[in-house]
Amino acid sequence: MLGKHCIDAGFGQFFNILEPTCFKRGVFFQKVDAKKTSPICPNCLNETSKKELSERVLSCHHCGYTTDRDGAAAQVVLKRELAAVGHRVKMHRTASKLRGIPAKQESPHF
Repeated sequence: MLGKHCIDAGFGQFFNILEPTCFKRGVFFQKVDAKKTSPICPNCLNETSKKELSERVLSCHHCGYTTDRDGAAAQVVLKRELAAVGHRVKMHRTASKLRGIPAKQESPHF
């Protein structure tokens, strides 16, 4: 139990250091909402059924896309990040909120 709190505190401190460092170097920094990323299909952006933590594979019934659950969540976070930096987005409704999702996955140009 204490280990989880230490990890959370470590990430919090990391972001406290990272944000001003990015500002000094002229690099864009923004936190991305990572909530509700596990049940969203990164291919068609439809919400799949709620899964137990023991279920490690995401299988979309809408488009047939199958992948690792953690990998799918990371892809959704990446799409939200791209939307945050100004890539063309398609709005996706999740949990009564509109979330910015890129219309297509593009490689970032830094």
